[in-house]
Amino acid sequence: HQNPLFESFICLLILSLCIIFSCSMTANSFVGKSNHHSQISAYEKSFPIKSVANPSCRRSLLSPKKSQRRFISTAEETVREEEKEIYRQLIQMVTGKNLSTFSLFFNTSCFLFPGRSINPFCFPFSTPFFEAELWIKELTSVYDSRARERLRHIEEQKALALQFQNQRLRLQKEISVPESINLHLRVPLEKEIPVIVPEDNKTVDSEDEFPGITEEMEKEIKNVLRSGNQDEVLSEAFRLTITRKDIQTLKHLNWLNDEIINFYMNMLMERSKQKGFPTVHAFNTFFFTKLKTAGYPAVKRWTKKVDIFSVDILLVPIHLGVHWCLAVTDFRKKTITYYDSMGGSNSEACKILLQYLKQESLDKKRKEFDANGWMLLCKRSQEIPQQMNGSDCGMFACKYADCITKDKPINFTQQLMPYFRKRMVWEILHRKLL
Repeated sequence: HQNPLFESFICLLILSLCIIFSCSMTANSFVGKSNHHSQISAYEKSFPIKSVANPSCRRSLLSPKKSQRRFISTAEETVREEEKEIYRQLIQMVTGKNLSTFSLFFNTSCFLFPGRSINPFCFPFSTPFFEAELWIKELTSVYDSRARERLRHIEEQKALALQFQNQRLRLQKEISVPESINLHLRVPLEKEIPVIVPEDNKTVDSEDEFPGITEEMEKEIKNVLRSGNQDEVLSEAFRLTITRKDIQTLKHLNWLNDEIINFYMNMLMERSKQKGFPTVHAFNTFFFTKLKTAGYPAVKRWTKKVDIFSVDILLVPIHLGVHWCLAVTDFRKKTITYYDSMGGSNSEACKILLQYLKQESLDKKRKEFDANGWMLLCKRSQEIPQQMNGSDCGMFACKYADCITKDKPINFTQQLMPYFRKRMVWEILHRKLL
């Protein structure tokens, strides 16, 4: 008892036992009356936790038909919807929206605590900011490993579902099955996964738009994503340096960092110099935050060697604490458009950028900016592809920019994100876009 290290070990052991006991008591709360109030966790010390009835259980009791329809959804969609909802609440906390309370609904497939049965919680926003910041840091640190585990589970089930689908197709060829019959195959999950046969009338994406990744490229990508010296420089261009640590933010469900997004935006600018592409200038990821917090004087020197009014498209990556978005100024169409893969609206960002154009015109051109006919737009969730998890916001922002700077429709989906991540690794290593 006189050894401080021994005392610390004993304290940690006791704390671990208390947390395990608290989780087990919480899991049994659906059967009998919960007594988890007797055990106070670290989260409950910072955030007063209030148990509420599970709305999904209530729906299943009141309307069994709706419950049956819900079970038709795939396991992957279920996980993504839960993860997306948690991520949305995290964005609301970080951006400081005026929300009195909100509910986070966790169940056995929750990406934060897989395998545990946890009651839904309500987190009041009356807690001090420093406590919220600590909670956010803990949440984001847990996220990566848990999300990768969920991804592995999903990929296994997708492979199994694909195998069953191929078997069904073979059976359909052997015995004629009417198309009106809707078959479902059961796999070892708690939910039923429908097998969807691709329709013949759907157009397949051209190889030019989504070029395949060869075996040689795959080997190179896997090699740089392996563990190694995190400070090893893998690519240099545009006065930017990409290390192994930076590249590995493109692995699995990791969040992209500033270096990767800045490098990609510079590759878009480089491509715009080719014939047939609109001219592009992209601001650094720190530009908008600096402009919003410190005003125009803090960023007016950022365009000392650039005439932004001479380009067709101006790209502005926007970081909202834990979430990447994109603002695009199109001088040809006289629009400032906000793109958010979570369906968010940010008219304030568009107004800040319009004001920036006015101040930049006065400072660099010595004349007032003509704002007549300009429109400030926020794309709705129905208009652009939306992320179905809490990981791919950076990828969506980059791919929005990719399509826009080619004057092509935004036609990708969430399912293409693993492909885009690998592709971006190769593009950064070779400093050119496919």
